[in-house]
Amino acid sequence: MTVNEYISQKFQTFGINLSKADLLDMCLNWKISGEDEMNEDCYGLVSVAIAKFIPSLLLRATSIGESGFSMSWNIDGIKQYYSLACKMYGLKDELSDKPKVTFL
Repeated sequence: MTVNEYISQKFQTFGINLSKADLLDMCLNWKISGEDEMNEDCYGLVSVAIAKFIPSLLLRATSIGESGFSMSWNIDGIKQYYSLACKMYGLKDELSDKPKVTFL
Protein backbone atom coordinates (compact mmCIF):
# COMPACT_ATOMS: atom_id res chain seq x y z
CA MET A 1 0.00 0.00 0.00
CA THR A 2 1.33 3.44 -0.92
CA VAL A 3 1.32 6.45 1.38
CA ASN A 4 -1.45 8.05 -0.73
CA GLU A 5 -3.58 4.91 -0.46
CA TYR A 6 -3.02 4.75 3.30
CA ILE A 7 -4.00 8.39 3.82
CA SER A 8 -7.07 8.02 1.60
CA GLN A 9 -8.25 4.94 3.48
CA LYS A 10 -7.74 6.61 6.88
CA PHE A 11 -10.03 9.47 5.85
CA GLN A 12 -12.57 7.17 4.17
CA THR A 13 -13.37 5.68 7.58
CA PHE A 14 -14.83 9.12 8.44
CA GLY A 15 -16.75 9.37 5.17
CA ILE A 16 -14.21 11.72 3.59
CA ASN A 17 -12.88 11.26 0.07
CA LEU A 18 -9.73 13.25 -0.52
CA SER A 19 -8.78 14.76 -3.85
CA LYS A 20 -5.40 14.24 -5.46
CA ALA A 21 -4.67 17.87 -4.58
CA ASP A 22 -5.38 17.17 -0.89
CA LEU A 23 -2.98 14.23 -0.92
CA LEU A 24 -0.36 16.31 -2.72
CA ASP A 25 -0.72 19.15 -0.20
CA MET A 26 -0.12 16.77 2.72
CA CYS A 27 2.85 15.16 1.04
CA LEU A 28 4.49 18.41 -0.07
CA ASN A 29 4.01 20.11 3.31
CA TRP A 30 5.72 17.23 5.10
CA LYS A 31 8.16 16.22 2.35
CA ILE A 32 6.62 12.77 1.96
CA SER A 33 6.35 10.89 -1.30
CA GLY A 34 2.80 9.69 -1.81
CA GLU A 35 4.09 6.94 -4.07
CA ASP A 36 6.39 5.47 -1.42
CA GLU A 37 5.40 2.25 0.26
CA MET A 38 3.70 2.85 3.61
CA ASN A 39 5.82 1.31 6.36
CA GLU A 40 6.83 1.84 9.98
CA ASP A 41 9.69 4.16 8.97
CA CYS A 42 7.32 6.80 7.62
CA TYR A 43 4.32 6.03 9.87
CA GLY A 44 4.96 8.84 12.38
CA LEU A 45 5.54 11.49 9.73
CA VAL A 46 2.44 10.44 7.78
CA SER A 47 0.34 10.44 10.96
CA VAL A 48 1.46 13.98 11.81
CA ALA A 49 0.76 15.10 8.22
CA ILE A 50 -2.77 13.71 8.54
CA ALA A 51 -3.33 15.44 11.88
CA LYS A 52 -1.99 18.78 10.65
CA PHE A 53 -4.29 18.62 7.60
CA ILE A 54 -7.52 18.11 9.59
CA PRO A 55 -8.16 21.76 10.61
CA SER A 56 -8.03 22.93 6.99
CA LEU A 57 -10.21 20.00 5.95
CA LEU A 58 -12.86 20.88 8.52
CA LEU A 59 -13.14 24.37 7.07
CA ARG A 60 -14.95 22.69 4.16
CA ALA A 61 -17.36 20.77 6.41
CA THR A 62 -20.44 22.81 5.72
CA SER A 63 -23.91 21.63 4.98
CA ILE A 64 -26.54 23.47 2.97
CA GLY A 65 -30.01 22.00 3.24
CA GLU A 66 -33.05 21.94 0.95
CA SER A 67 -31.56 19.71 -1.75
CA GLY A 68 -28.42 21.82 -1.89
CA PHE A 69 -24.84 20.80 -1.22
CA SER A 70 -24.39 18.38 1.66
CA MET A 71 -21.53 16.40 3.17
CA SER A 72 -22.04 13.44 5.44
CA TRP A 73 -18.75 13.47 7.29
CA ASN A 74 -18.37 12.15 10.79
CA ILE A 75 -17.19 15.55 12.02
CA ASP A 76 -17.23 14.64 15.71
CA GLY A 77 -15.23 11.50 14.96
CA ILE A 78 -12.61 13.36 12.92
CA LYS A 79 -12.29 16.00 15.69
CA GLN A 80 -11.77 13.26 18.28
CA TYR A 81 -9.20 11.56 16.05
CA TYR A 82 -7.43 14.90 15.61
CA SER A 83 -7.40 15.53 19.36
CA LEU A 84 -5.96 12.08 20.01
CA ALA A 85 -3.31 12.54 17.32
CA CYS A 86 -2.32 15.90 18.81
CA LYS A 87 -1.85 14.30 22.21
CA MET A 88 0.12 11.37 20.75
CA TYR A 89 2.49 13.53 18.72
CA GLY A 90 2.77 16.55 21.03
CA LEU A 91 0.98 18.89 18.62
CA LYS A 92 -1.04 21.95 19.55
CA ASP A 93 -4.76 21.14 19.31
CA GLU A 94 -6.02 24.02 17.18
CA LEU A 95 -9.64 22.83 17.32
CA SER A 96 -10.02 22.39 21.06
CA ASP A 97 -12.65 24.52 22.70
CA LYS A 98 -11.57 23.37 26.13
CA PRO A 99 -10.59 26.13 28.56
CA LYS A 100 -6.88 26.83 28.62
CA VAL A 101 -4.96 27.70 31.77
CA THR A 102 -1.64 29.50 31.63
CA PHE A 103 0.59 29.59 34.69
CA LEU A 104 2.84 32.61 34.99
